[in-house]
Amino acid sequence: MGFASNLAIDRLSERLAGATERAIATVVERRGPAIVRAAERLRAEHPGRSPAELARIAIAHSGRRVAGTGAVTALPAVIPGAGSMVEIGAALGDASLLTVAQTELVLLLAHLYGRPLDDVEGRRLDVLLAMGVEVGVVDLHRNGSIRVMGTAHVDGELSGATGALLARRISRRLAAQVAGKLARRRAYVILGREVPVLGVGLAAGYNLWSTRRVGKAARDYFHHVSQGRRSRA
Repeated sequence: MGFASNLAIDRLSERLAGATERAIATVVERRGPAIVRAAERLRAEHPGRSPAELARIAIAHSGRRVAGTGAVTALPAVIPGAGSMVEIGAALGDASLLTVAQTELVLLLAHLYGRPLDDVEGRRLDVLLAMGVEVGVVDLHRNGSIRVMGTAHVDGELSGATGALLARRISRRLAAQVAGKLARRRAYVILGREVPVLGVGLAAGYNLWSTRRVGKAARDYFHHVSQGRRSRA
């Protein structure tokens, strides 16, 4: 990849990283009640299902939805010339929508696993930890601990009044790492979407693949945390 392409990736990544952090914060702060209603509808539609089973259903639904929006927003690239310029704007919008959809998915799973969505700071950290698992900056250990950027923590350390300061400090550092890694990956995809026809499949495929990965990471994270709490009880 040439210097000009690398520079374009760097600039686009910086722009996307800021948008990613803002989208996560907005969803966590404002979308809780709507996400709770969606989770309860899912429970009503599938009575008797476990949180893990409901999570799989939610991940599949979300993946199909974002794949459709990715394909639609990539259509301008099919038009020669000006279509590519329109496509860049559409792709940036789709990246924000994708972040919103994936954050809502993580929060929906949080509710299914019994995490209260009105604890805004706690759920913001949950979103970052789940996405951190997906991008490789958070590891889940068999002893129930969570290794965040090289330091191991148990879930209890990051919740409640005593853990609030620590959670905020971790959130600030983790947000930059998670947003940066997601943004760089998405920058490559956005530039690839400019290729006519191929870009439509790339956009849809990436949105589906990425959402499935985030969903699985969130499901594994919440299962890990719930198992750790039971073992300490």
